[in-house]
Amino acid sequence: MVTIRQPVPEDAPALGAVHVRAWQRAYRGGLMPDDYLDGLSEDERAELWAEPLKRPPRPGFARFAAEDEMGTLVGFITVGPADGDPDSEEGEVYALNVDPVCWGQGCGRALLDAGVSALAEAGFSEATLWVHPGNRRARDFYERTGWLADGAEREQEVLGVRVPEVRYRLSFAR
Repeated sequence: MVTIRQPVPEDAPALGAVHVRAWQRAYRGGLMPDDYLDGLSEDERAELWAEPLKRPPRPGFARFAAEDEMGTLVGFITVGPADGDPDSEEGEVYALNVDPVCWGQGCGRALLDAGVSALAEAGFSEATLWVHPGNRRARDFYERTGWLADGAEREQEVLGVRVPEVRYRLSFAR
């Protein structure tokens, strides 16, 4: 069983660790350079979380952490207005990462449900997310949960690496 909660500043090291483990597993095999993945630092990723976790999210933005039955943090999601623009009429899932040891156990689905609910409660009628076109596991997951690829593509710098991405969209039933 997974518990979804708000992350707190003390979660920064665990969030950094989940981030690194998820990326090292999901993007291996040519999706991102192996030397880049090997060089990812849990401490550096924890630092990215440390300051933001000291403040509540701005209106329209939300973040959630998933804990397993032992109380171990195993995943996170961050959401908000598309492209971080507070005036956007679309919401966006910025990041969803789950520790690979928990893949297929419902953690990702619980986090995605929490993120989508937060976006709907913030007044967005639809949301987007971007995913690497070669990340078949993630794409299958999003498609199973009702997201549809809308044909948009881009190349984005993601934490220091240029990555191709395809966009998915979800309309919220009202």
